[in-house]
Amino acid sequence: MDCIFERVARRARHVHCAPLAACLPVVLLLASRALANGHGPVYGLATPTLSEGGWAVDVGAMDRLAGTRSQDLNLRPMVSYGLTSDVQLSASVPLPLYSRGTLDPVRMMALMPAAPDVEMLLGWRFHRQAPAVGARFESTLYAGVDYPVEASPPGIAPAPAVVGALVTGYASRSIYAWIGGLYRRSLTALEADHPGDQIMASLVLGYRPPFLARDAPAADWRIFLEGVGEYTLGDQGQGQLAGRTVPNTGGTEVLVGPTVLGLFGAWGISGGPLFPVYSALNGNQPTERVRLALIFTYWWF
Repeated sequence: MDCIFERVARRARHVHCAPLAACLPVVLLLASRALANGHGPVYGLATPTLSEGGWAVDVGAMDRLAGTRSQDLNLRPMVSYGLTSDVQLSASVPLPLYSRGTLDPVRMMALMPAAPDVEMLLGWRFHRQAPAVGARFESTLYAGVDYPVEASPPGIAPAPAVVGALVTGYASRSIYAWIGGLYRRSLTALEADHPGDQIMASLVLGYRPPFLARDAPAADWRIFLEGVGEYTLGDQGQGQLAGRTVPNTGGTEVLVGPTVLGLFGAWGISGGPLFPVYSALNGNQPTERVRLALIFTYWWF
C-alpha cells in the first residue's frame, strides 16, 4: 500500500510527489464510495473483521521507487464480503498508472499485491477465543488465485499462481499483535517460463494509547510497528526464461517501519513508511529505499 500515500519503494529524499498528487483525487473519489475492514495494519497480515453479510472496499494507491530509474505506480481497489462472521471473500484488480524500469512484484498490503495481478482470496478464521472482555485471540487461513495481466519481470510470460497464507494474532482495546506468512507459487511446468516462487512473512505490533482512544465522531487512532520479510524461491531465487535463470530477479529483503490507523466515524485513513533493514537481491537490481502507503477507506455493515 506508496509514495502516493494501499500497496512503494523509494528513498525519502527522492520521493516524487507530482504523480502522486495527480492521483490523490482519484483515490478520494473511489474511497468516498468504499467500505473497509478497518482496524488493521497497512502492510502485514491480519485476521479479518467483516461480519456476516458485511461488505468492504479498500482503495489503495501504491508507488514503488527504487534507485533513480525504476518506478511503479498503481491504484488498486479490493472488494470483500463476509460470507459468515468467520469466512471472507476478497477480490482486487490493478489499475496501473505509471511504470518505468524493472521491479520484482511485492505486496503493499498483505492482501493486495503491488503488481498488475488480478487476485481473489478466501479467508477462513478457523480459531477464535475471547480471553477477556474486548479482547480476542484468533487465527485465519487464506487461499486464493491470481493472474498477472503483464509480464513481471519483462520477458517472462504471465502465468496464473496460487496464494496461501496463515496468520494468528491477539487484539484488545489497546494492544495488537499479529504474525503470519504467505506463499505464492506459479502454476507452470518446471521447464516453462515462470517467475520465482515468493514467500512473505510479517510481524505487527500495535498500541492504542488511552489519550487517542475516542468515540465517534472524534478521531480514534492506533499506532503500529510493522515488519515484512520477502524471499524468492525457485531457480536460485530467480525467474526462469527459455530454460535459463533470469539473473536480475529475486532475492531477500526485510523492511520495518511505523504506521498509523485513524478512524473518523465511517471514515478511515492509514499509512506510514517501511525502511529496508536488510537487502540481498540477485544480480544488478535497484534496492528499495523506503515504501510509503496511504489508504483511504469508508465502511458500513
